[in-house]
Amino acid sequence: RCAVPAATLGALAAIYPYCFAAMALPGGSLIDFLGPRRTLTLGGLSRAAGSVVFGLASGFGVAFVGRLLVGLGASVILIAGLRLATEWFRAEEFGTVAGAAQSVGSIGALAGTTPLALLVEQIGWRQGFVTIGTTTAALAVACFLTVRDRPERGDERESRARPPEPGLREILAGIPSVIFNPRSWTVGLISGGIYGGFAAFVGLWGVPYLTQVHDLPRVRGANLVALAAVGLLVGAPLLGWLSDRLERRRVPLMTISGLNVLTWVALVVPGTPIAPDFMPLVCFLIGLGSSVVVLVFAAIREVNDPRYVGVALGFHNLPTFLSFGVMQWLTGIVLDRHWEGTLAAGARVYGAGAYRAAFALCLLLAAGAFVSACLAPETRGRNIWKAA
Repeated sequence: RCAVPAATLGALAAIYPYCFAAMALPGGSLIDFLGPRRTLTLGGLSRAAGSVVFGLASGFGVAFVGRLLVGLGASVILIAGLRLATEWFRAEEFGTVAGAAQSVGSIGALAGTTPLALLVEQIGWRQGFVTIGTTTAALAVACFLTVRDRPERGDERESRARPPEPGLREILAGIPSVIFNPRSWTVGLISGGIYGGFAAFVGLWGVPYLTQVHDLPRVRGANLVALAAVGLLVGAPLLGWLSDRLERRRVPLMTISGLNVLTWVALVVPGTPIAPDFMPLVCFLIGLGSSVVVLVFAAIREVNDPRYVGVALGFHNLPTFLSFGVMQWLTGIVLDRHWEGTLAAGARVYGAGAYRAAFALCLLLAAGAFVSACLAPETRGRNIWKAA
């Protein structure tokens, strides 16, 4: 451990989300062109190679390359999975499927907490990343061998009625229709406003906040932050299922994003830190609030041309992960500016006021997400692109 400034640490952690933002439109186009199966396989192999490179890295430059490969591979996984769902499930089931997919991601986030720490303790962090990489490679091969892009069309009339798949030139020509569709931004900014705060808390500053401000043991702090992943795990499938059953998108978007605002208010507004006994609930609600992202996936698909599903879903990653990366960096800057010079074992210690100022940025973004939710169109679970 050393006295690494929070801004530097935040910028280093932001490499991963910047990959997602950079690959938002290229990745979506790739999925529409190659199909989900090939894209999932290539993404998995890239993640596997990145994990192995990172585990074997002898310096920062090599570690950076490994981190970059992991980010590039991961950036297409969820979008390709959702693109696959559009072929295998009915449109009115998409919210439920998106929620289930997000829950699987939450399980991965939980695996990256205590289980990963135990693995690293047993075999070391280098061997741990190599093991993760080889396992991911095996899963990528299994995906290529077993996954199919769409069901077999037994009905010849249905096959003839199916519109032809767009070629690469047509897909690229369709990108502007997604970018310049104002409804894409109205819907997409909801995720950007919510996920930036979620990522800053869960991925970087939640555990330091709990250990430095509330004086909790590090393991206890990590377990509390894991409750945010539990909130996402519980909320995503429930919210997706409920939205599909009600055939409503806008009301659930407004309700959950409003709850997210109130959660950040509890961390920012009181003059004294919230009592530790209430922190489990706060952490859970931060995760529950972020589950609204599953409805954004559904809604952004429903306000765009159905020929470019991959592009539309990929576009969602642009505001989401730009917010993710920028918030990691900005919250670090705010913490550094409020640092009072305290060190513990060579690491910077920040006070309650510093964290309150950093979390105020999260509150500001959450409020913006709520406004976007209020302005979002109601699709009723159906594609409304022609009326856009």
